[in-house]
Amino acid sequence: MEQNTADNWGRFAPNKLHAWAIEQSNKRPDSLWGSFCRRLVLTGLKHPLDVRLWGAKFRLYPNDNLCEKRALLSPDKFDVQERNALQHRIHSDFKFVDVGANVGLYSLFVAAQPQFKGKILAIEPQPIIKQRLQFNLLTNPGFDIIHEDCAVSDKKGLARMQISQRNRGASGFDLRSGKQADEEFIVPTLPLAEILDRHNMNGADALKIDIEGAEDQVLPLFFKQTPATDLPGLLIMERNESWKTDCIALAEENGYEQIIQSHMNVVLEKT
Repeated sequence: MEQNTADNWGRFAPNKLHAWAIEQSNKRPDSLWGSFCRRLVLTGLKHPLDVRLWGAKFRLYPNDNLCEKRALLSPDKFDVQERNALQHRIHSDFKFVDVGANVGLYSLFVAAQPQFKGKILAIEPQPIIKQRLQFNLLTNPGFDIIHEDCAVSDKKGLARMQISQRNRGASGFDLRSGKQADEEFIVPTLPLAEILDRHNMNGADALKIDIEGAEDQVLPLFFKQTPATDLPGLLIMERNESWKTDCIALAEENGYEQIIQSHMNVVLEKT
């Protein structure tokens, strides 16, 4: 892992062929041509690529993290409905909570909006991914983003997380990519309400939660502990069929209305 210093961003700038292929992939993401261009970028690539997306700087590793691959090769299609929902609501004092921030794609998208002058809390505990997040934050020093290095759960303590080296973004309490974990690590856990209270982020304008199926371990307690006035205005959540508690129905029971259903996520707004 290269040293986390902001001044070495650009060291891995795409060469002319990669830049052209990325542009072509983004223009025609659903075509055979787009697929060919993506292979052209990824084949033999053994290092990250430093790019500008949505007004922010990123160092992306597309070979072992699906969301980084999607953002690099098809940024205009990356969670378009979700990003539009956020963009249309951003104001000068906007507060955004990014639970399962990964490498900071959502956090930096929000921070880079011209009208944004608010505060962002990015929660991410995974060792390699949080190093990438921290680097991306360092390369954008003008943005007010706080990184909380812990996992959200239903209690304060420690938990074992499992990592897939093929898709690090699919790692979590339960592995969702591959049959067996490539790595395991122990992470501190805190209830979401406690984290938000610690950072004065109660009543945030928006909260995104994508924690690889563990939403049902977090949200029931969060709704139980949090007064209605302190709930986030907008809730963006990855859907998961394996939930023991239907988190979408739970949100609706707590005053939210579903306004968007995308390929992977649901967006709910407090009524």
